[in-house]
Amino acid sequence: MGAKINCSICGKPVDSDMENCPHCGSPVKVGRPIVPVTPSPPLVASGAQCPSCGAAVQDGDIVCVRCGVNLLTGQQVVKKDAAASGPAVRSNTPMLLLGLAAAVLLVVGGVALFMFLRDPVNEARTMARSGDLLGATGLLQKHTASFPDDAQAFALLGRLQLQTQQYPDAASSFDTASSLRPSDKELGYLAVLAAGRIPGETGMQRQIAALQRLVEHHPDDQRALRMLALAQGATGAEEASGRTLEQLSSAGGDPGEVATYRGVTSALRGDFASAHGALDGAPPDSADAQLARGYLAGLEGETMKAAARLDAVVSAGGPVDSEARTRLGLLQMAQGNFDQALPLLRPVDAGRPSDGARFFYGLCLQTAGLEDEALQEYERLVSGESRYAEDAAIQMAIIYLKRDQVDRAAESTRQGRKFGSSARLFTVEGQVAARQGDESAAQDLFRKALQADPDYPAAHLESGLTYIRRGVLSEGVRSLRRYLELVEGGVPGGRINEVDLLVKQLEQAASPGGARS
Repeated sequence: MGAKINCSICGKPVDSDMENCPHCGSPVKVGRPIVPVTPSPPLVASGAQCPSCGAAVQDGDIVCVRCGVNLLTGQQVVKKDAAASGPAVRSNTPMLLLGLAAAVLLVVGGVALFMFLRDPVNEARTMARSGDLLGATGLLQKHTASFPDDAQAFALLGRLQLQTQQYPDAASSFDTASSLRPSDKELGYLAVLAAGRIPGETGMQRQIAALQRLVEHHPDDQRALRMLALAQGATGAEEASGRTLEQLSSAGGDPGEVATYRGVTSALRGDFASAHGALDGAPPDSADAQLARGYLAGLEGETMKAAARLDAVVSAGGPVDSEARTRLGLLQMAQGNFDQALPLLRPVDAGRPSDGARFFYGLCLQTAGLEDEALQEYERLVSGESRYAEDAAIQMAIIYLKRDQVDRAAESTRQGRKFGSSARLFTVEGQVAARQGDESAAQDLFRKALQADPDYPAAHLESGLTYIRRGVLSEGVRSLRRYLELVEGGVPGGRINEVDLLVKQLEQAASPGGARS
């Protein structure tokens, strides 16, 4: 290290071995002896500004940290770029690092705070209102995977899945929500509703499980007890149904009502003798029992007796008048008595514009050949997103196919897809595709129908006919044979005889020597 000397420009002490003064940047060795000198006063006073760039000058500054001008001589002793990036940055590096660290902490902390304060349920609800149902569903699925105790999230997820026809998933979501919040009856009934949309035995068993959980937490809920008893009776669980009816009686159920439900559950499983025995124990003036007797007579094929009993309930009025009118109207419609059926099913005349009444009224109009009037009723159901909307959309498609308005039929099935995915809807959709000339799409839709309900006769029929049109005769015959098995014992004539004859002709043609006969 060299001797300490004073810089000849700024007068500050420097090492004689250095090339440039670290304070002002001027050369230390200029080819002549450097002698100590006393520093000259600065060109600018403390607190003033640089005469070159206007930057603030601090007490003792010799070189402007922004532009590199020597404040003593006014000469540019450091390049501007170097001055801007060199001394200023070096002198502020510790503060910059601290600032950067603070900024990182703020960002990370802000993200954590945002995640903590974020409300995925409200966010999903907003997304759903804007039409992004799948996005809202996905958000809630991720949220519930991380927070499996959020009953509100599961409840909203179930509603979205129900709206998008994801019925098994909806039932599971409502099951979880009602388990987390057993005091909420609505969640329990939503679980029952979603399970009821699942076809086949699986749906019935899930309904029973949901009702059992509902009754477990609400043992005095007579509505749930009635539904459970009927479901158990319909599946042949006679003892379980009997125990549920005993619980209904203990919960304050009317004795006549309990006897009536015993009769109905027996009728549902085909035990008509037990049904009559149970109904005989009901009060003779019980409207519920009279309605059940009419229902039982209809199941036994005693149409006149059923009509008389139902008419008596309608004439008496009362709380079951609506159901009695609907059943009597359907009975009259089945007999072809449209003039008598229409007033019974018409919602306005009945004073109860329920969705069920409107749908059956439309069905009656359609069967009577009043298709335009029927379409008006169906449109109301579809636009109102009724629980009968899918059925109404299917009936609309059938009318349009009959009129050879295939595009409108296709639009009706698309509307129906918003509300359900039943075997019947897939089958009608397949018929539309076949009429549009797309046999491959039609076959795929019939396959989906059979996946939804393997024993749906119409799907087997349409699938078989499509196979035959496409030249796949063995599969076609197999499907048509299955159709005939499923409708065995039905009313002869119509397509049953026609299909049976077609199958025999195809089998004969496929047999050895069949083509020569």
